[in-house]
Amino acid sequence: MSNKTLGAACAAGFFIVMIVTLVFPSFPPARLIYDFLKIPQNTTPILGISAGVLIDGVTNGLFWLVVSATAYGLVGFAMNDDSLSPLPDMPRLEAPPPEPIRVDSRTVKIPPAFTVRKTRKRKARIEYDVETIEGIGPIRGELLRNIGVKTVDDLLKVGAARRGQLRLAQEVGVSHEMLLKWIAKGDLLRVNGVGAQYSGLLEAAGVNSVADLSTRNPSYLHQTLRNINKEKKMVKRVPPNRTVTVWVKDAKDLLVAEN
Repeated sequence: MSNKTLGAACAAGFFIVMIVTLVFPSFPPARLIYDFLKIPQNTTPILGISAGVLIDGVTNGLFWLVVSATAYGLVGFAMNDDSLSPLPDMPRLEAPPPEPIRVDSRTVKIPPAFTVRKTRKRKARIEYDVETIEGIGPIRGELLRNIGVKTVDDLLKVGAARRGQLRLAQEVGVSHEMLLKWIAKGDLLRVNGVGAQYSGLLEAAGVNSVADLSTRNPSYLHQTLRNINKEKKMVKRVPPNRTVTVWVKDAKDLLVAEN
């Protein structure tokens, strides 16, 4: 309701109460207040109306105006929702556009240095024992070894299909959700430099696979890892931003090599 409309409504209510008091002089609470305070009623006529009745009308108008304004304010306060809207999800920045290719203006040919793609030699992958995955331990590791799952690669191969996941969960005696967490950590171990300690930190940050890691913005992911480790104290030292950048690049290279 606008201020003008509210003001008009208050004025109209004030005069209506006055008119009702003139018609019904005993209309509460003015007369009750004056009788309680033992204030005598002035009977001097003003324009043919008793001054006491006019005073009662003004008093009633002001009283009910205050009551109405207070009730309106309380109802408005109760219905007003000042809660903050949820923060938007952190956007994932797209990869920057490629730099323009330099062209030799003299020959209108692309120099050989810009046509030969430099490839980075990948380090030899470490073959991790299945117990390396955080949460498996020696007892469950022995159960996995008894059914032929001795390494992280074995776990990823058998757990690639839902049927294998359910069988492994039943054999080891864990829930399907727990087994999926093991598989997610094992998948991240394929990235050079992640290791067992950081696979759990990445999983806590919502990175559940190599494919997921390849889509992340390194700067945002690094800040997320810092915030999570500050709260949960999962590792002694959070990897620097340049290391997270290498992880994301290595994850992309893995997907390209597999395809």
